[in-house]
Amino acid sequence: MDFDFNADIFYVPLAQVLTGVGLIAALYLILVYRRRIVSVVRHHRQASRLQSADGKAFMVPAMSVIVYCKDSARALEKLLPEILNQNLDVPFEVIVATDGRSDQAEDVVKLLAAEHKNLRMTYVPDEAHALSRKKLAVTLGVKAARYDYVVLTDAHATVSSYDWLRLIGRHFAEGKEVVIGTSYPVDARKEGGMTRFNMLADKVTYLSGAIAGNAYRGSECNLAFRRQLFFDNNGFTESVGLHHGIDDIFLSRIVRDGNYGVELSGQAQTGYTVPARGSYRNERVRHEFTGRRLSKGSRRLMGLGSLCMWLWLAATVAAGVMLWPAVLPLCVLVAAGIVWIGVTAAAWCAAAKVLHVPVSGWMMPVYLFVRPLTTLWMRLAGHRHRSANYTWAKPV
Repeated sequence: MDFDFNADIFYVPLAQVLTGVGLIAALYLILVYRRRIVSVVRHHRQASRLQSADGKAFMVPAMSVIVYCKDSARALEKLLPEILNQNLDVPFEVIVATDGRSDQAEDVVKLLAAEHKNLRMTYVPDEAHALSRKKLAVTLGVKAARYDYVVLTDAHATVSSYDWLRLIGRHFAEGKEVVIGTSYPVDARKEGGMTRFNMLADKVTYLSGAIAGNAYRGSECNLAFRRQLFFDNNGFTESVGLHHGIDDIFLSRIVRDGNYGVELSGQAQTGYTVPARGSYRNERVRHEFTGRRLSKGSRRLMGLGSLCMWLWLAATVAAGVMLWPAVLPLCVLVAAGIVWIGVTAAAWCAAAKVLHVPVSGWMMPVYLFVRPLTTLWMRLAGHRHRSANYTWAKPV
């Protein structure tokens, strides 16, 4: 078989178009798409260096931690000591907000409250059905808080370090009003590889957006804000008819340029237990639904990256089929593909490591091309089941 390596092929308009489209797509992936991923890794490293350099020199304000609990007394029994024994030289309190009365949760709180006077409990009455029960529980917790700064988490969370609150609080000490933390699934391996990559990609998308100044989402297991912001923005009234929206709709209403910090140091991340296999699907579907009300800048930049992957692939295949036996354009595009796939996969692997989401590096190219298809499928699923997001229907 004879191959034609004559450079004169680049005088052919079709070769110019295909090569140009493929190279532009590859350049976007290397210079823009990859940079968004790397920004999360760099922010993590910077936060970790500041943590080591500052030690305990910075003063943090008093804080109120609100722990949402629903049918999770055993998880609460493990989490509360991790919070109550935080390394803080200032007063702080822990408020357990339960979804309905729970004798088991009350027993756990009473036992620990005998030793820790800063532990209290509140609950949503069983007959309350006017709005999201979780939002009502958090609202009761915020109203019961004594201190000016509130930290939200969940009974199914795990705290990575006894310095967690101190690392969150250092942003308040610097004048920030909101702190966006992150959480990771401690048992993610029970999910499929594509699901784990989607978990990672979702986190990188909203965290890179926040780092770039376009915060629109956080984690309900690791979110903090000044208490007055809650009242100034009328709590959850913006999403009063929805089951969800604490970590995105509410957050997007209280952040503005310069008033928030992103905390990604390893000791400030919280873990969480995935309730059951397939539960991430429900979480992603509901974020696709609530995401319609939010800024789309960061998601569009990452989505454009997915489009560029397919443009490069289409241009490469077309060059191989339509310009054969001239293979020089094909060789150029394949070489560009090797570069962008290599550097992008390396960036994703680094992000997976710092965000504690186990993703197989050798499968990364497959995940990159498949993700747009899973995103489309999730959006269609969200559209079919959109009524389940409202408080008059059973939550997804």
